[in-house]
Amino acid sequence: MIVSNINKECLLVSGLRFPEGPVFDTAGNLWFVEIQGGNLSKWDGEKLTRYPVDGTPNGAAIDKEGIVWFCDSGRAEIRTFNPHTQEFRNICNQTTDGQRLIKPNDLIFDSMENLIFSDHADGREQAISTICVLPGGEHKAKIISRYKRFTNGLALLHDETKLIFAETYNQQLWEGDWNTKTAELSNERPFAKAGNGPWGPDGIAVDKNQNLFVALFNEHLVQKYNSVGDVVGAICCLGSRPTSCAFDPFDRWGLVVTEAERGEIISFLNY
Repeated sequence: MIVSNINKECLLVSGLRFPEGPVFDTAGNLWFVEIQGGNLSKWDGEKLTRYPVDGTPNGAAIDKEGIVWFCDSGRAEIRTFNPHTQEFRNICNQTTDGQRLIKPNDLIFDSMENLIFSDHADGREQAISTICVLPGGEHKAKIISRYKRFTNGLALLHDETKLIFAETYNQQLWEGDWNTKTAELSNERPFAKAGNGPWGPDGIAVDKNQNLFVALFNEHLVQKYNSVGDVVGAICCLGSRPTSCAFDPFDRWGLVVTEAERGEIISFLNY
């Protein structure tokens, strides 16, 4: 399943159906979703295990207890999967102002276990997409950003005082001041342009030096930005549709990228 490097790109897993949302657990397993396959999937370095979710899974995240959280855009829910019991749970499907979630897309935790997620709501043409937060232990999400066109990947910078998120169909990255104690976003402003259209930025990963790695869907690229929004590098992918990326905390595979055109997970040791 592992092949030699091609243009510094190493193939880890192939034969996937629109992979997205890579995240590592504490045992070193790589979890991700297959959007078109309807699976939450795990790769342990040798074996691929698929768990059908009976929905359309998008981004994934893992909490401090090892529970896998994922957005289900097909069922319009935030859901969890317990790897030990193999039990799925539905956690959230509405906001505090009574609105149903529409198509939740990507998600991250902060250190206070606040779950921040994008609800793209299929906002390709209309500015109806949002960013939401589900405070720890609650079941209704609070909308913290509105009026975007296809909200997508998220990242936290500067000791979690800054939230970065992607607005795909405006080719825009946004930033705002994040308060972990109150789970509030303030002073929202443009961070950087990302992509040439008609698509744009998708998933985001952050390295130890506070650089952002942003997957540019349909452009063969993962763009590298510093913490103030300057482009400082780029990684070229063989496939045209990188969707998300994550850093391997065990220093085996470097930057791991999910790529949808070829249905692969690839890695870059030099980035």
